[in-house]
Amino acid sequence: MDYELILLDADGTLLDYDRAERHAIETTFRDFGLGFSDQILARYRAVNDALWKELERGNTTSAELRVERFRRLLAEICEAAQESGSAQASAQTPAPGIAPVPAAAPAPDAATLSRCYLRHLAEGSYVIDGAEDICRYMAQRYTLAILTNGIAEVQRSRLSKSVLRDIIPHVIISEEVGLSKPDPRIFEYAMDMLGHPRRETVLMVGDSLSSDIRGGVNAGIHTCWYNPDGATCREDLAPTYEIRALHELRLLL
Repeated sequence: MDYELILLDADGTLLDYDRAERHAIETTFRDFGLGFSDQILARYRAVNDALWKELERGNTTSAELRVERFRRLLAEICEAAQESGSAQASAQTPAPGIAPVPAAAPAPDAATLSRCYLRHLAEGSYVIDGAEDICRYMAQRYTLAILTNGIAEVQRSRLSKSVLRDIIPHVIISEEVGLSKPDPRIFEYAMDMLGHPRRETVLMVGDSLSSDIRGGVNAGIHTCWYNPDGATCREDLAPTYEIRALHELRLLL
């Protein structure tokens, strides 16, 4: 296809969000002397993912999300601590669950944890293998733009610290626009801003079926699903292309 504009998702497509997220949540808990474990990370991710789905559906805001995820996580930790205390009092072995907060630890509120977490998350500029090479290749042939649902202060910091800052000239962030993928209006905003109103010349590349691919389909543009884990696509959604590694974009383009 004769594409002119390539829209690229950030987290999970170009930037290693899982690595940045783990660094941020673990460092935040240690900053406050809180116990950290893989179980806490898993619970945080479950809570966070659910809230991002709510954001995609328009049922919450970015400002609410950043605090609410920690409010819910702290509530689960407190519940686990109470269950553990009850089990010890009755001389029973507590059921496996997330590790409770140590009794001597401070008790930060959700807003305080959120601010600390975002500060550490903004440090995570890790780039996915192959992202730099394919972006350099595409930058010589197409207009490139990042289209992300991430939090503006975090995304701009991470991208400015990464090697991608000198390769991809345009960054469109949902929080700054007031629209989130998969709303087709954020894709239309991107195309209008970049002077590419013809949908047949635009390709959206991303790892999320619910935001990147659904949004591209809603906007009437071609989509490429980056699917490194070989997940199964839902039957009601058909990306134009599917790749397992970023270098496969060369073959498509």
